Amino acid sequence: MAASGRRAERDKGARLSPTRIREAMRRAARHARTGRLAEAHELYRTVLAARPDHAEALKACALVAFRLDAVDEAAALLHRAVALDDGDAGAHNDLGNVLQAAGRLDAALAAYRRAVALAPERAETHANLGQALRVKGDLEGAAGALGRAAALRPDHAGTWLRIGLVRHAKGDLDEAAHAFRKALAIEPELAEACFALANVLHAQGRLDEALDSYAQAAALRADILDASFEVGKPRHVHAHLDRGDPGAAVAACDDLLARHPGQSGALAMKAAALWEAGEKGAARTLLDFDRLLRPERCAPPAGYADTAAFNTALSGIVRDHPTLRAAPESYSMERGQSTGELLPGRGAAADFGALVSEAVDRYRDALPQDPGHPFLADIPESVRVTAWGVILDEGAYQVPHIHPSAWLSGVYYVALPPALGADDEGTAGWIEFGRPYWDFQIRVEPETRLIEPEEGLMLLFPSYMFHRTLPFAGSGERISIAFDVLRGE
Repeated sequence: MAASGRRAERDKGARLSPTRIREAMRRAARHARTGRLAEAHELYRTVLAARPDHAEALKACALVAFRLDAVDEAAALLHRAVALDDGDAGAHNDLGNVLQAAGRLDAALAAYRRAVALAPERAETHANLGQALRVKGDLEGAAGALGRAAALRPDHAGTWLRIGLVRHAKGDLDEAAHAFRKALAIEPELAEACFALANVLHAQGRLDEALDSYAQAAALRADILDASFEVGKPRHVHAHLDRGDPGAAVAACDDLLARHPGQSGALAMKAAALWEAGEKGAARTLLDFDRLLRPERCAPPAGYADTAAFNTALSGIVRDHPTLRAAPESYSMERGQSTGELLPGRGAAADFGALVSEAVDRYRDALPQDPGHPFLADIPESVRVTAWGVILDEGAYQVPHIHPSAWLSGVYYVALPPALGADDEGTAGWIEFGRPYWDFQIRVEPETRLIEPEEGLMLLFPSYMFHRTLPFAGSGERISIAFDVLRGE
């Protein structure tokens, strides 16, 4: 808000009498209930200009700001509210919700724990604490908090859903299925519980029951299966493949592609299903390593003596990046480390971003015209690039994966270990394309393409191409920068 606007707000607020403040609070609450959030927000701000310590206005304004996606403002208002009254359990709980949405998980946990200490009888706060612990990866703590929430309010379907998700993550499949069924007994139209139950049944190998449950979930909420393509793990398609029905898997992918042409998760699964169905020609056309997998040997940007100097600068950026961390268990990497976003960055990072943009332009310009191919028929006019660093050492590797939210992906090799290729096959540390997820029950060996990394080599490929890295033994690091090319907005 501009300074003149804040002065006008203070001037207006200063003129409010206690009666006018009560009326403004009633009107703001009515606006909030009826979805007129901007009007509610303005009224609450006017009240706070007159009464900065008005606790109810602070909390109500925070919740409206949160609904308007003004997360920082919501957090600041709730911090003021709990500073005024540290014994307000509801305000601590709301603060936890806002902080969790902002990604400040440790602070959110502290707020929830304070709320639980103040009001241990409130099931909602135990449930929120359990959800935050689940996101944190503390499954034991999450199970305990959610169990207390269920004991306090056993008829809440959402709590049983979360219990089931924790149990599934812990590998307690029978208990997870029991929790999801409890949720559905309370709320039969809870599509998320139906979908989650299907995932458990799939994991148990009860494929017919799993497919029935997936169908029920889709009947309850038409887009629930679509979301699984966005994360690259459409379990209903996977279940068709595990059941030995690749034709049904292809049909499920085509259903999604009819509504979302070019979606990478669906194209990846379709290629795998076509291969399993024996339609090798169609699978090869979709993958088309020769046309769509493109290596580029990049010249160093201006200002660097050679590729080695450029890569030395990039190595330093990756190794020293503040977001560098060990790969989490759910990641596509076994061991190893990765960074967060490197772009737009400065110095060598900015130069790398320009290098990628130029390579992507060349890639797009070189693509043939083929309106019958789902990748070539939907080339985006504008794109944006996101990039992250990856460090693999001895024994570390990336499992087969795709980049389902992107159109085009790539990797640039910054530094390679001496042990590259030092195995019986001569392929240690190489990158392989074409092998699907390891948990697929593959009946037909896939056709793959192995490429030897080279320092200064960039590979570009459609984001739906499954790829993995092979582990290597010995000293040294394999440092690369991976990137996604997303459709422009």
